[in-house]
Amino acid sequence: MVMVICQYLRQQGVKVVLLSRGYQGKGRENDEIRLLREALPDVPVIMDSDRVRGGRRAIVEHQAEVLVLDDGFQHRRLHRDLDIVLLDCTCPFGYNHLLPRGLLREPLQQLRRADVIVLTRQDQVSQPEVQAIREKAEQFLQKPINNKDRNKKFIATSRHQPVKLASSTGEELDVASLQGKRVAAFAGIGNPDSFYRSLRQLGAVVVAEFSYADHHHYTDKDCAYLREAQSREKADWLVTTEKDWVKLRDLPASAKLEKLYRLRIELALMDGREEFFSLLTKCHPIGN
Repeated sequence: MVMVICQYLRQQGVKVVLLSRGYQGKGRENDEIRLLREALPDVPVIMDSDRVRGGRRAIVEHQAEVLVLDDGFQHRRLHRDLDIVLLDCTCPFGYNHLLPRGLLREPLQQLRRADVIVLTRQDQVSQPEVQAIREKAEQFLQKPINNKDRNKKFIATSRHQPVKLASSTGEELDVASLQGKRVAAFAGIGNPDSFYRSLRQLGAVVVAEFSYADHHHYTDKDCAYLREAQSREKADWLVTTEKDWVKLRDLPASAKLEKLYRLRIELALMDGREEFFSLLTKCHPIGN
């Protein structure tokens, strides 16, 4: 979603800067930031655990007109004109419990602070499930706080759209190439099951799944294990995510992985698309 927002604003000629606290708040680049730097090299990224300080730097150093916060819903020191919250339809309400019992960082009631809720992966659940999630989310949007304009609050839906396969050698293939292929899939992301589900929806025969912790840092030992697994399972291809690939590609051992592909996925807005971009257009440049 961060990439969608930044890309749209740049197309509108807006000077946008992305603010991130860095990986685990330590000022180190996470997977998403590395991908964004490559996809949108003209969007400056400032990593600072102090978002207010980072925002001031963005204005002084890059003449920023709009600041986009990566994972910033809980960061209340910095004023926001627009709060966007994503709910994954495959696990929308974090088992209804806060960490560590569930996945929630805040009570569900705090969704009332959101201006827009985007239901992601809506294509991976049934329409009745999407409708039930929407109805529950709407209950929170009907409880505005801080005198926010209730009229601009709405719910949009989106899907994760597979667009192409790319190999470690730079070869690009249509996603239709997955049809009937025996695939050993691996991922170190927050919801690996959705990745495996996408591969199956594209017709791949997933013969093995290897799930690592979110933001996993790959080692030569991991590469050796994956190479052995590919041979053992007689997999035609190894397939991973772009987030995993940006870390894996720097390992010399990754060059020994044969037929390694990454699945490029883009977030595509569905219902509420026009409203969403219209709202972004109305974001006032800093100082206005």
